[in-house]
Amino acid sequence: MKPALNKIAVAALALSLGGCDLAPDFKLPSISGGGFFKQAPKQEPVTLGKEETGTWKVAEPSADLPRGEWWRVFKDDSLNALEEEAMKGNESIKAMQARVKQARAAAKGARSWLLPDVDGTSDFTRRKLNPASLGFAPGGGLPIQNVATGKLGLSYELDVIGRVRGNWKAARADAKEAAAQFHSMRLALQADVADMYFGIRALDRDIDILTRGVSLRRANANILEKKVAAGEITELDLAASVVDLETTRSNLHDAKRQRAQMEHALAVALGRAPSEFDMESGWVVSEIPVIPPGLPSALLERRPDVTAAQHALAAANERIGLARAAFFPSLTLTGSGGVESNVLGSLFEWSNRSWAFGPLLTIPVFGGGRAVANLDHKKAVYEESVADYRQQVLEAFRDVEDSLSLLDALGKQASAQYRAEHAAKRAADIATKRYDAGDLGYLESIAARRDALEAERVGVSIKRARLSATVRLIRALGGGWDAPAPQAAQEKKEKNG
Repeated sequence: MKPALNKIAVAALALSLGGCDLAPDFKLPSISGGGFFKQAPKQEPVTLGKEETGTWKVAEPSADLPRGEWWRVFKDDSLNALEEEAMKGNESIKAMQARVKQARAAAKGARSWLLPDVDGTSDFTRRKLNPASLGFAPGGGLPIQNVATGKLGLSYELDVIGRVRGNWKAARADAKEAAAQFHSMRLALQADVADMYFGIRALDRDIDILTRGVSLRRANANILEKKVAAGEITELDLAASVVDLETTRSNLHDAKRQRAQMEHALAVALGRAPSEFDMESGWVVSEIPVIPPGLPSALLERRPDVTAAQHALAAANERIGLARAAFFPSLTLTGSGGVESNVLGSLFEWSNRSWAFGPLLTIPVFGGGRAVANLDHKKAVYEESVADYRQQVLEAFRDVEDSLSLLDALGKQASAQYRAEHAAKRAADIATKRYDAGDLGYLESIAARRDALEAERVGVSIKRARLSATVRLIRALGGGWDAPAPQAAQEKKEKNG
């Protein structure tokens, strides 16, 4: 009997491993577009390789490849420390990590159905039967019986049509989608921390400029008050000076309010209470880094949100196969074996053994159209996932193009503003020297210095915008530009065994 059972087990395993797959062949939807970004600097024509179709290289998701600490390109130790703290302390990141664990556990649970399900049972029963139930005359006496059993039960679905394996593939795609969403959330947090940091630094500089501006305007108003008292000018000039002073003072208070709120938001991003976090004033002295955008095909591999949409599409594709499997019979092998005795002391004697084994075939006959409706539903879900994937890709392209065009415009604006700021500072220096020499009045000197401060303030605003746009471009590119190509990473993995 034992060789026969071995043959049955081998046959069951062969049927399970050789089961068919009812899911459609999975292919990424085609995306129309060019081989380069329109707003990027001029590039050499793209040479298409054998892995490419049309003008597009087939995307290979690489959201799980090392991104590198991209924020270090700004060469700011304070920013580096904040980014590291945020990755460890942010509560949303911890929650998303837990979701990834949930999805991976679900995938492991789905995979477990590829193996037999074995249960052990044991019981002891003391009973007295009714004689009539055994065909004896009522009222007859039957002895009290003791029955003890110990058994192992086996249940194993032969995955002939691929239902179990398809469910595992869908759950595995769900887990990969959750992991990609985690990478997307982490990238968003990193970008937000960098953007808030640069925002606070810009406000620090703005507050410094506005503080100096208030001092200049107060000095100007004091002089005008003396001139009004001497009858040299009318109160109209003094009123205009007071308006300018109070407006600047109002802007100073608003800048301080913005800094406080941004500091509170940064504290929460770090996983701290706002009352426990204070950031010292400072300014960004590094230059704006130039970020290479690469090719659109590489973007599809690097963006974690695009990768998440792709895995969602793969899961929807697998569930079409699961819906189709509902139209086919399912075959399950069941069995049990153990010992049974009415004497507990002799329960495990070989003569008390018992076993049962046999297949269970379940054939769908009539379900009121549920299987057809479920298949239609899964197909519609797949169509929705296709549209979501294409939309995500288009939005990824738009994000890069927007960031590139913004950086280009801000770069030109910064160049013009640098010249204006340089000219304003030169004018202020000349006015100060002329005032010291007695060739220019104090009011004219103050006006020149005030214009220089306003030009400096505009320059700070433009630099802050350029830093923000650079962070936005890095995020749009998927969080960096130095990760290894998917093929290179795969070759390295195979080489390392």
